[in-house]
Amino acid sequence: MNRLADHDDSTPTEYRREKARVGKVPTSTKIFQGIGALPGGHKDLAFNTFLLLYYSQILGVPASSASVVLAIALVVDAITDPLVGAYSDHFRSRFGRRHLFMYAAAIPLGVCMYLLFSPPDGASTALLTGWLLTFTLLVRFAFTFFVIPWNALAAEYSQDYVERTSIITYRMLVGWTGGLLFFFLVFTFVFPGSAKYPAGQLDPRNYPAFAIILGLLIPTWCLLTTHLTRREIPYLLQPVKSTPRFRFSVLLRQILLAFRSPNYRRLFIAFMLFSGIAGINGVFEIYMNTWFWEFKSSDLRWFGLVLVGALLAFALVPMLQRRFEKHTILVGTLGLSLVLGMLKVTLRFLDVWPDNGDPMLLVAFVIHASVVVALLTMAGIMFSSMIADLVDEQDLRMNRRQEGVFTSAIGFASKSVSSIGLIVGGLLLDLVIMFPRGAGPGEVEADTLCRLAVIDGLAIPSLYVVPIYLLTRYSLTRLQLEDIQADLERRV
Repeated sequence: MNRLADHDDSTPTEYRREKARVGKVPTSTKIFQGIGALPGGHKDLAFNTFLLLYYSQILGVPASSASVVLAIALVVDAITDPLVGAYSDHFRSRFGRRHLFMYAAAIPLGVCMYLLFSPPDGASTALLTGWLLTFTLLVRFAFTFFVIPWNALAAEYSQDYVERTSIITYRMLVGWTGGLLFFFLVFTFVFPGSAKYPAGQLDPRNYPAFAIILGLLIPTWCLLTTHLTRREIPYLLQPVKSTPRFRFSVLLRQILLAFRSPNYRRLFIAFMLFSGIAGINGVFEIYMNTWFWEFKSSDLRWFGLVLVGALLAFALVPMLQRRFEKHTILVGTLGLSLVLGMLKVTLRFLDVWPDNGDPMLLVAFVIHASVVVALLTMAGIMFSSMIADLVDEQDLRMNRRQEGVFTSAIGFASKSVSSIGLIVGGLLLDLVIMFPRGAGPGEVEADTLCRLAVIDGLAIPSLYVVPIYLLTRYSLTRLQLEDIQADLERRV
């Protein structure tokens, strides 16, 4: 099915569509493509909120050891991203360049996700650590074969500057809506509080059901988005002629080719730094919510209401984009979210927030989180839309389209640096914060909680200033992109 043949990899690859689209991309296609955001949202909730907590606080694996294991898996996963991206860029089949990969990944991803949260009963710490490493690797590997081609599709549906943002907006709308509904339902029905475990995320009896739900839902969404977008394959770009057999040397040259774009380099480095810092913060989030703010699972579910913030973002993006450049919106939203993030802990130290357990604290935090979500959603939409624009710039300059390489190289960087963030976060928990294992809410000393709050809420977020500054150097404008696309049309 994949008809690849050797030829000089330096030869420009010509891409054509089987059919020319008349009019706009259908709204249904945007929604169907958006369904593909749900597997990543479910996986991220499982990994970022529950995985380290489960293996460390419930199963007894030291946080530093578990963090190192998760970091190793991230590094290996990062290496596979550009491999899959480059391979799918040149893949030829009757299913197009991307869809076959997405079909193939669905079932293995669900099985491995189930097994990750279903370790053997009574296993030793060494066996648990090995189990965590094995199935984290397999989950990430299978997910790469789905998400890299899925991400690359967004740049292919349309060449219009504004419609590209609309496609990303729908993708994030579906992702946020489904993801936050899943968040609410998980904390309401899968991790309910009890007399023994008011924080249901600490109850080991809740995790088997969580494993089954993940194992069924994730492959379902993968197969749905893949099948429902098959009708778009004739409108997607495919290589006209046979493309080169895959070689690592070719991949390296393709990645270096992508880095000839100064704007891509800026986005790449900025996102890499963001990912490293976010990797550290991600380790602490569930610890802060459970022990510092003392939220029960019945409280945490209401953070699903931050969907209001996401909906606000979707409404604001078209208005903002008519007045401002994409990179201006990106820098502005990230800067405001940084200020609001640091303000959260600062107001506790200034004794402005209501006391823990006061219902008004939850109300204030849901409002705060909704505003932050609105800002970060707008930033995410702009970032993804900018990557699609840079693919056109690269096509004109180098006569080669590299949607897969552009998205996967950034994925490689973010995961590699996030792995360092995970290790740093785990080491900080064990060696600096000295957070005890097996402690319940209210059982951790005040000094320990203070160290946790200062590091998570002030010290680490202050580092975001560096990548935000780098993004101010981005220079591709709307008018420049219109000229680029006009030149591409004339070339055809």
